[in-house]
Amino acid sequence: MRTRPDRQTLAASSQRPRAVAVSALMPAVLSLSLLLSPASAFARRLPTDAIVGITLQESGLERSAPDVEAAAGLVLDSEGRVLWARNAGDNRAMASITKIMTTLLTLENADLDDVVTISENASSVGWAIGLATGERVTVQKLLEFALVASSNDAATALAEHVGGNQTDFVQMMNTRAQELELEDTHYVNPHGLDTPGHRSSANDIVRLARIAMQNDEFRRIVAIEQVELGAYGDRAAETFESTNELLGEYAGMFGVKTGFTDDAGWSFVGMAERDGIGFTTVALGLRSNEARFEETSRLLDWGFEHLTMTTITTTTETASTIPIAQNTEFEVPLGFSETTAIPIFDLDGEIERVITTDSTVNLPVYQGQVLGEVRFHQGALTLITLPLVATRDVSAAQETVGAVPVSDYIDVTVTARASSEAVEVPAFSHEVQIVREIVLDPEIKAPVREGDKLGEIVYSQGGEVLLRVPVVAAADVEVPSVIERIGIWFTRAWNWITGKPRMATVQVAEGG
Repeated sequence: MRTRPDRQTLAASSQRPRAVAVSALMPAVLSLSLLLSPASAFARRLPTDAIVGITLQESGLERSAPDVEAAAGLVLDSEGRVLWARNAGDNRAMASITKIMTTLLTLENADLDDVVTISENASSVGWAIGLATGERVTVQKLLEFALVASSNDAATALAEHVGGNQTDFVQMMNTRAQELELEDTHYVNPHGLDTPGHRSSANDIVRLARIAMQNDEFRRIVAIEQVELGAYGDRAAETFESTNELLGEYAGMFGVKTGFTDDAGWSFVGMAERDGIGFTTVALGLRSNEARFEETSRLLDWGFEHLTMTTITTTTETASTIPIAQNTEFEVPLGFSETTAIPIFDLDGEIERVITTDSTVNLPVYQGQVLGEVRFHQGALTLITLPLVATRDVSAAQETVGAVPVSDYIDVTVTARASSEAVEVPAFSHEVQIVREIVLDPEIKAPVREGDKLGEIVYSQGGEVLLRVPVVAAADVEVPSVIERIGIWFTRAWNWITGKPRMATVQVAEGG
């Protein structure tokens, strides 16, 4: 089995499988050339680095920025928002990251079980795993060689199979790049070896990687930690480990592609996810194989530190209240129907809630009824909008609904109000009018005690009764004394003689 490269000698690359036509001294030469590059290319923090689109020079967040040496790079969250960027639009060599487009085009234009005969052109390309001329390999296996082992011979064979020849396939690559709006990208070959005009940018690389990762087969392959090359002719079977050394080493890492050439430096576009928080990172132009993975780890650590899953609502909190139209002294408590946690990027600033409700709500109200909304903001960014719901049933608000005559008296009534006893309110349609009818006893006999039932409020919808709310006495009324009774009798007799009517019974109906 081929093991991961010696981190001290820097003797491997994203095309780590043996070179067919390249000197064994090439890695050391390339590494030396990178070590001699201008120091500014490897600055830890640059004033032009940007956090959520604002440069460190403008934001003053230097101490909160990633501390990395990449010449160019990006950190995006799982929604595609750019959290950190450095020189992301710079046009530069992309090395074997090129193979993302090669494999994507193959997946779009070939069947996995197609069998490809390896041409002499493919078998002779530099930095290859050793596919032999005339060897027959399935498209699926070639894709695994290209992405996992970064095999240039496999990439070339795929290009010839899909495009008919390498030149026509490269044209397909550039056409697809235009379709995907990769504005900084131009391809000259399907494998990524340095060639004049073969260029891309961190912006385009991350866009292409995110698109490719939507393909299930692509996503499967880049998560493979090793791939087998079978025996053929004089060639012994061999196992190649993934050039992505963070697979199985960095928690949550599952893709995507490395790259290394003299022009490109040591580069890597990666994806990792933990507990629902995910990132895509790009680190380009590093000085060593070890550095590209260390700096990618730094970028991911920074992301996981500052973007965390945060609980912003619970089912137990009261977020607001809304007055009841029938008695504004009473209010319906408003809250949330479920606990909600969302990713919060702490460098965006404080979270603000903006609550919107109507000024009042008509009875009845059922638990869970939507009565408003809350928008959560961080600065100009709207994080999420959630409904506000009633946290309990409200059938009545002790509202006064009328008065009932007391039969023992001439002109005494008892105030009738809705009972405060709990009544379960069923859910109902808000598209159909609710009718509220108040039905009171025509009269009641003393003594009357506060809370005695005097009638009911009937809520109905579409002719069907939703609920009935008791109406009760709001005060006590005692039995009249003997002297009061004598006066009442004389008054009634006089009213009968003069034709003065008794007090009318009470029944009130209203629409709501």
